[in-house]
Amino acid sequence: MDRLREREPRLFRDRRQKPDLWTRLISIFGALSWLLMLPTLLLIDHARPQVETFFDRWLGLSVQADWDQTFFFQAFLLMLLILVLSGSGLLLNGMRRRRRQDSYRVNLILVFTLSLAGCLYYLWRFGF
Repeated sequence: MDRLREREPRLFRDRRQKPDLWTRLISIFGALSWLLMLPTLLLIDHARPQVETFFDRWLGLSVQADWDQTFFFQAFLLMLLILVLSGSGLLLNGMRRRRRQDSYRVNLILVFTLSLAGCLYYLWRFGF
């Protein structure tokens, strides 16, 4: 009986020893996406309208009442780049996912969703 098992070829032998090129690329795309998300958030914070405070009214200071379109457009371009990077990472992750232990990278899904929502908001707010 043991000899029979020894002769049987293993159909599902795991040959992965270390992360291959595709796994490393998925990790790199995720890291780059999050690194680009920080300047995007800073640009959006700088572009958003200012809230008028008591001191602004009291001193008669003017505040920015609408979105600064130049900063928001730069953030939109970064969000498009993030969308491409995280989408590429998700496609690679989907092609790489063959075994039960393999899973989708949650960080790629999250950054893809955030950048997609930001791009759609920009297009809804400012048009094409």
